[in-house]
Amino acid sequence: MNLNLGSTVVSLGGVTAGTIIVVLVFQRWWKKGGGGGKKGDDGGGRDWKQLIPFVVALCFGILAVLAAGPISVLGLITRLSLWAGDGIGTLYLIYGVGGSSPGVTRSAPVILTPGGYAVYAIWSAVLVGQHLWSKKLPRLQSVLGVFAGILLGLSRGVAGTAAVPLASLVNLAGSWYAGVFQ
Repeated sequence: MNLNLGSTVVSLGGVTAGTIIVVLVFQRWWKKGGGGGKKGDDGGGRDWKQLIPFVVALCFGILAVLAAGPISVLGLITRLSLWAGDGIGTLYLIYGVGGSSPGVTRSAPVILTPGGYAVYAIWSAVLVGQHLWSKKLPRLQSVLGVFAGILLGLSRGVAGTAAVPLASLVNLAGSWYAGVFQ
């Protein structure tokens, strides 16, 4: 378990904790009928739109751990969350089930363009506003999504798969945003 709050490393325990959160959110969604129960008489499916706030928050958390600067408020919150979740996951793997928790960190963070950081700042404000003022969107789902994204974002598999498209999309939106105001 890494006790250095300033570092951005994750162990298998942290990734396991993030995966547990994702699985439990999907399991709860499935058991509750996806927010709308069964549809019609055809034995219909679940309403996948109920998962959108969680997935958006998950993507935000992944990008937060990969792109937030260490001296920023978001960077400090992200690193504290990563440290706490990684510690809990590591303790669970070692003492809960008797396994081990090797490191699984990707080597390099993602860098956003100045416009990308502007869009990311707006995204941060929107998520905070959603959490504070939304009466229809599930607050706990959003918090758990960000936390799971932080825990999963540094793993080699998730960072390699999700970081490039997420950062590219945010940088593209940032180029447009910056172009509008210059």
